[in-house]
Amino acid sequence: MDTKTLRVLFVVDAIKGRNGVGAYFQDLVSHLEDKVERVELVQPCLTDPHPCQGMSMPIPGDPTQRLFFPKVRELSALVWEMKPHVIVIPGPGIFSMIGYWIAKKWGIPVCVTFQTDYNRLVELYWGKRLARLAGGFLNWVNRTLFQGSETAATICESMIAQARAAGARNPQLVGTPLAREFVQTPRVPLPDNVSRICYVGRLAAEKNIDAFLELAASRPDLQFEVAGDGPLRTRVEEACGRCANLTLLGWCTREQVVDLIDRSQVLVLPSSVEAFGTVALEAMARQRLVITTPACGINEWPALAKGLWIMEQGESLTATLDRLAGLSPQARQHKAESARAAARAMNHDAIEHWGSVLAHCASMKPAASVYPSPTLALLRRLSSHHA
Repeated sequence: MDTKTLRVLFVVDAIKGRNGVGAYFQDLVSHLEDKVERVELVQPCLTDPHPCQGMSMPIPGDPTQRLFFPKVRELSALVWEMKPHVIVIPGPGIFSMIGYWIAKKWGIPVCVTFQTDYNRLVELYWGKRLARLAGGFLNWVNRTLFQGSETAATICESMIAQARAAGARNPQLVGTPLAREFVQTPRVPLPDNVSRICYVGRLAAEKNIDAFLELAASRPDLQFEVAGDGPLRTRVEEACGRCANLTLLGWCTREQVVDLIDRSQVLVLPSSVEAFGTVALEAMARQRLVITTPACGINEWPALAKGLWIMEQGESLTATLDRLAGLSPQARQHKAESARAAARAMNHDAIEHWGSVLAHCASMKPAASVYPSPTLALLRRLSSHHA
C-alpha cells in the first residue's frame, strides 16, 4: 500500500509529554502528518484533554501520574469517521485494550509496539513475589495482543526475540524519532571544558537517580541540574538541600529541555531499566556528550553507540565522568559531532521505516480474533462508567 494514502490511528495510554513512551508517539505522529493521508493521536493530556479522554484516577505510589479512562463512544465514533487502515497501540493499557477491541470488532489491522520490559519494572516496584503475579498477567495480555496483531514493532534488538517468543507476527525493529525542537533549533557549540552536567527524565526507581545524586555530591567543583518529576522528587529535593551545586528544575517543556541540554556539556542517563533512552538521543542531536549505563537499549544500535560514552561494568559514574573529562577538547568535540550525525540519521530513518511498516501492516489480512475476554469486558465497563 502507498504510504501517502494511509490513514493511521494511534491509541496511547501514556500521558502526552510526561514520559518516554508518551513523547515517542507525540513526535512520531508530528512527522507522519507530512507522510500519510491522515494520522490521528488519541492520548491523554493534562493541559489540553483529548475529546476521547475520560475521567482519571491517581496511580498509587506516584502522585505525578494518573490513570485515564477512554470515552468508548467517542473513540468508536472517531474510528467510524476516520476509517483507519491501521490502529497502533503500545502494549497493555486501558486505552490500548479498547483500541484493540475496536480494531478486532471492525477488522482493522493492528500494529502493537513493545517498548517496556514490564517484568523488570514490576520487580523494582512490587518485589519478587507480587512481581511474579503481576508480570504473569502483563505477559499474558502482551501475548494476546501480539497474537492478535498483524505487526509488532520494537525499539531495540533484544526485544525482537522476546516479542517473537510471545507469538508476535512479523516483528519489526524501528528507530526513534526526535521532536522538531531538537533537530531544528540552531545548534549551540560544545564548550571545550566540562563544567555542567544534567539529567532529564522521570524521578523514579528504574532511572537510578541516586547514582546521579551521588555523582553531584562527589564533584562539588561541577554544576548539576535535574529536570523531571516523579515519586522520588522528595529525595532529589533533599539532595539539593545538601549540595549547593545541585539544582532541581522540575518538569520542563521541550523548549526548556533544549535550553538545559545546550547549556550543559554532558547528559547522564544512569538507568537500571531503560528499553531505549530517548533523552540520550535528544542530547546527541544537540551535539552533547552522553553517558549511559549498560542497561540502556540505545547502546544496542551500533551507529548510535559510537557517539555514546557507555559505562563499563562495575564502574562508578564518577570514574566514567573522569574518563570522559580526561579526553582532549578535540576528542570530545569529535565524539559530539559523530553523536549529532548519528542522531539525525536515526531520526530520518525511523520516520521512513515507520511509514513502510505501517503500509505493510495495512496490506495484511487481519489475524483471527484473539480476546482476553474477561479483561476487555471489565475495561469496557470501567471506561463506560468513567466516561
